[in-house]
Amino acid sequence: MKHIQLCMTALATLATLGVAQAQGLKPPAANAQPLGKMSSQLGASNAGDSSTIDGIVAVVNNDIISRSELNRQVAMIERQMTRRGAPLPDRMELRRQVLDRMVMDRAQLQQAEQLGIRVDEAQVEAAMARVAEQNGLSLEAFLARLQEEGVPPSRFRDEVKNEITLARLREREVEQRIQVSDAEIQNYLASRSNSAASKPEVNWVQLLVRAPEGAPAEQLSQARSKAQALEKALRDGRSVQDLLKADPELDIAGTGAMGWSGFDAVPSLFTEFLSKAQDNAVSTVRSPNGFHVLKVLGRRDGGAALDKTPVVQTRARHILIRTSPDVSEAEAKRRLNFVLEQLRAGQSDFETLAKRFSVDGSASKGGDLGWLYQGDTVPEFEREMNRLQPGEVSNVFESRFGFHVVQVVERRQQAASEERQRQAARLALRNSKSEENYQEWLRQLRDRTYIDIRL
Repeated sequence: MKHIQLCMTALATLATLGVAQAQGLKPPAANAQPLGKMSSQLGASNAGDSSTIDGIVAVVNNDIISRSELNRQVAMIERQMTRRGAPLPDRMELRRQVLDRMVMDRAQLQQAEQLGIRVDEAQVEAAMARVAEQNGLSLEAFLARLQEEGVPPSRFRDEVKNEITLARLREREVEQRIQVSDAEIQNYLASRSNSAASKPEVNWVQLLVRAPEGAPAEQLSQARSKAQALEKALRDGRSVQDLLKADPELDIAGTGAMGWSGFDAVPSLFTEFLSKAQDNAVSTVRSPNGFHVLKVLGRRDGGAALDKTPVVQTRARHILIRTSPDVSEAEAKRRLNFVLEQLRAGQSDFETLAKRFSVDGSASKGGDLGWLYQGDTVPEFEREMNRLQPGEVSNVFESRFGFHVVQVVERRQQAASEERQRQAARLALRNSKSEENYQEWLRQLRDRTYIDIRL
């Protein structure tokens, strides 16, 4: 699962991703399906919300999105943009885009509930703490800052929980169903093994203007005009960062500066343009999800085969203790500090202590994680590991999995093994299929979801 990464400038966008709580329900129009039992999000109040609902702007199956919810999300984005001095987009177009995202998120959350996907509070707390850490603040200070921004902590908690839920839903319904065959891996490696015949790589940008299939003609026209304006801005040399700062609605996961990619790692929908376009070329490609504005920043040869590329590898051991109803955070830290005392006093070795204390699957191997490549572990673990020289042991630190101490056994720089090459090939092929499959899944979900837009 991809982990949540937020900053203060992205909070307005985050607010459009989840389900805000409504406080009442008006009868549906005559042409709407009957509203059954309301979902668990309805009927509860958030601190600071308006006390009444002033209308319904969308019905999603047996759920609603109220005008006050939509107004709150739009107002939050407008406040963020005004505070940064960014020009405000057309308000009606902004409302349509925000509502469309809220509708699809509501449909996905309903699907997750039907499938029994649950997120426990400990995971939500850990995710909130990571967001605060990424912004250089304690969780308490970060929540206070959010309150100043007009975002109650309870609402932020709900948004984070919804983000985790949506990620798990995507993993279950899309990611786990992606198949990469051995033949595809062999073809991928063969194409990389011959540098003379290897395909070039492209450094590119992707910005998405949402405009789902079946949208009203006026909405499509406005989205197309916005895409054309983005094309001009990119041709004029404006950076992705400037455009995202000016319009937070463009800050969508999986878009932005895409970096260097082989053509087997980009959606096939974009391959024709990216494979033929010269540097600084800009174009717009239509998909069921909207208008994708693409720019080529540079091109280069694919280079030598993977097995000729030296990479840094670290062999490490660790001891992991997870918190649980029976093991508090203080107890987990106490046990690991005892481990460190034993190591520093020379009373035991790391392998023996790992077998005794660690709850990780590597415990039976003395905590040995084998040779690790960059990106193999979660960022907080990799950060601590990279600080160590061979033979050194870290202090106690926390990751999303629990509390650790890690020992670096040795470090080397050499070519990736054959198995590692196959893993890298499989990952590249999965990534190239992931977004396409996800967009198709969203289209199918929308087709089978009852949606009544009343904006």
